[in-house]
Parts: sequence; C-alpha cells; structure tokens
Amino acid sequence: MRALLCTDTGDLTSLAVQEVPDPAPGPGQVLVRVEAASVDFVDTLIATGVYQIPVPRPYVPGNNVAGVVAAVGPGCSRFAVGDRVHGMAFVGAFAERVCVAEAQLRPTPGGLSPDLACLTGSTYRTAYDALVSTARIQPGEDLVLLGAAGAVGSAAIGIGRSLGARVIACAAGAAKLEFCRDLGADELVDYSGGDLKSALKELCPKGAGVVLDMVGGPFSEPALRATGYGGRFVVVGFATGEIARVPLNLVLLKGSIVTGYEIGDFERHHPDEAEANRRALESLLTDGRLKPPITGRYRLDQAAEAMRTVAGRAKLGMTVLDLT
Repeated sequence: MRALLCTDTGDLTSLAVQEVPDPAPGPGQVLVRVEAASVDFVDTLIATGVYQIPVPRPYVPGNNVAGVVAAVGPGCSRFAVGDRVHGMAFVGAFAERVCVAEAQLRPTPGGLSPDLACLTGSTYRTAYDALVSTARIQPGEDLVLLGAAGAVGSAAIGIGRSLGARVIACAAGAAKLEFCRDLGADELVDYSGGDLKSALKELCPKGAGVVLDMVGGPFSEPALRATGYGGRFVVVGFATGEIARVPLNLVLLKGSIVTGYEIGDFERHHPDEAEANRRALESLLTDGRLKPPITGRYRLDQAAEAMRTVAGRAKLGMTVLDLT
C-alpha cells in the first residue's frame, strides 16, 4: 500500500510517499481503509521529534482518521467488515490502510461525511471537552481564545457560539483575524504587536469568564490577568513552543482556576462524560450546526506538502487528506 513515511527527525524533509507492507490487525485492533485523515499541528511535532511521546523511525504519521473497516483482529466484537468508523490512531493514518485499537474507534453516523468525521478525532473533541467539561462555560460568558485561527481555535469559535458565549478571538495579523470574524467571532484582538492585556481589559471590563490557551509563551500571563474573579484559564497547548511561567499570586488575587486539558487523560478519567460529549459533538456536526472551516484539502501524494504547510503555522483552519 501507499503511505507517507517519516525516516528522520529534526525537520520534515525526509517525508515521502512510498510503498510499504500492508498492516495486519493484531489482538484488539481493527484494520481501517482510510477515506480521510486530518493533518494537525501535533502530527508535525511528532515528526520533528519534539512531542512528549517519542516515536521510533521509520514510521507513518497521522492520528485522526475516518474510513471503512477492512478487517478485525482477534478479540474485536464492536465492528464488522464494511462498517464506517472514525477515531484516533496516534500514528499511521496517512496511508491507504491503518490498524487502530478498537477502543479508539467510533461508529460514524450516517449523515457524517469522512472529512468531518476525521476532525472529531482530536480537533473538535479537544475544543468541545475543554469548553464544556473543563471550563464549564456558561451562556453569556466572555470566552477568550488564544490561537483562534488554528484548528482547535477555529473549532472553539463555532462551539463557543453554539453554547451562547461571547467569543473574543486572539490571533496574529489581519488575515487571521478576518478569518476568525468570518467564522463568527464577536471581537478580535491582534496580539502580534499590541498590548494583549489592555485590549482584553477594554473588551472585558469585568474580566473574562474563560480563556482557552493554545499558544503559551508570552501571551499566557496577560490573558490570565484579564480573567475575572473565578475565571477559568484552560491550558490546551503550546503552539509557540514556549511553556509559559506565570506568577501564582495572580491566581490568589483573582480567585482564578487554572487547569489543563489533555485528550487521553480526560478520556481515561471521565469516560462517561467523554462519551456524552462525543455524541453531542457528532450531532452538532451531522445536522450542520457546526461547519468546520476546512481550508486545505490534499491527496495522499501531497501529504508531505500538507504537513509542511501546517508546521509553518500560517495555515488557517483545518487541513484534511482525502483518500476517497
């Protein structure tokens, strides 16, 4: 079969589509014929060797996948050959076929297309879980999104609006802010050269209710300072590559709640809530209440280009490989 192969670390120059042996499902695994796979920033971190979980080379990148069951391994009972499924593989999805743990797959609803289904693997799941279960956002609250033009950020704009929040999108540069406006953001903040703290204070004079931080670095502290009393600051990622260090006296003085969201741990510790969130999210996508901004579509033979584009962080919205 054809697959994108990563043979080196440090950069993305070694990526190339090659012929590789067909995978065979082991115990507890399902073989999926891939129809669509999302290309996410975390895929580039794994490929460049800076992700917290190292992956031996050579390997096939790609986490989030949607497709059709081609075979089931020993001990699998939830799916049969021909079933439509979607879920997370961690690696291996940028290929014509991939083996995925049965526990990491879900049946794909009839009205959900492969390109939308693959986005529920982590992008939309992260945004939904972080807002609904971690931040416990309420209608009418001010929601500040750092990195709002990225994949998780743009998902959070739509979800935040569907939950009745006032969405304040923070991003770098006019093009990204215009993109966020088109997605429905209520307010825009350019943090590329301005005073983020002052801008947020002006927009949220009583303080923001929730901050979702996908970028870290120098933007975390001013966003934390802009929260209101009891505001929830949710750490999701560090797109800048810098882990912020904030003075904890801010938490004391403001009564802030600083917490984090990581998809695997949330699933393990809150399985029932995670399942309820998945069903709610799939319903929002199936009936069209959420419309993902898929701004990049690539074929498998363009997968290396897709990875490099996403790694450059100039990409807006979401990127999908189409293997249909």
